[in-house]
Amino acid sequence: MPAKNKNIFIAGITGTLGTAVKNLFEKNGYNCYGSSSKESGKNIFKIDFENIDVKEIGNMKIPELDALVITSGYEPQMNLTESTEEHFDKMINIHLKGPFLLIKYLRKKLKNNSCIILVSSIAAYKGSYDPSYATVKGGLISLTRSLARELAPDIRVNAIAPGLIDGSPVHKRMTDDFRKKHMDASLTKKLITPTECADAILFLVSEKNITGQILHINGGQFFGG
Repeated sequence: MPAKNKNIFIAGITGTLGTAVKNLFEKNGYNCYGSSSKESGKNIFKIDFENIDVKEIGNMKIPELDALVITSGYEPQMNLTESTEEHFDKMINIHLKGPFLLIKYLRKKLKNNSCIILVSSIAAYKGSYDPSYATVKGGLISLTRSLARELAPDIRVNAIAPGLIDGSPVHKRMTDDFRKKHMDASLTKKLITPTECADAILFLVSEKNITGQILHINGGQFFGG
């Protein structure tokens, strides 16, 4: 049954995953609000996690929220030898500092029995050729579990840890052999789609007794490779 008078805020709402989440939740009756680092518009506020300004968060005109979903990200690009301090800082800001501050300053907007969903990655468990990417995705796991304890029982906090998402910026940067390697490492022998990720997020939003959990949606990579 579609939700009535329910509101969701999606950080990264114009990205590949954010768009899929927006479309699914709108179909389920949610009023969608969100942020983008590149554009603003109706119910979309320009917030750049790389250089976040908490005043921008405070100035947003949004209602009380039933869900906060953070899909913003920055794809892996450099191994340890290539990596720079600027690259590492950008990873930290976009994946950890920005989401942390957004949650901190939107906390007062979250209703009782609301939830927060973060997006980690299989890289948090298996590693990545870009160690800074794996590091921040691992940090999101710790943040999920820490906030689940702190915000209970009023707010649930969970995360998804997808494998390679078809059509995502990470996917687009990869060579064909790397894409095949990700597919071969799974039992399903296919990549997850943005829509399937959005389905998992809707599941976590809907299930009222799940908190502090990481939903692994990666085709059984722990068994396959």
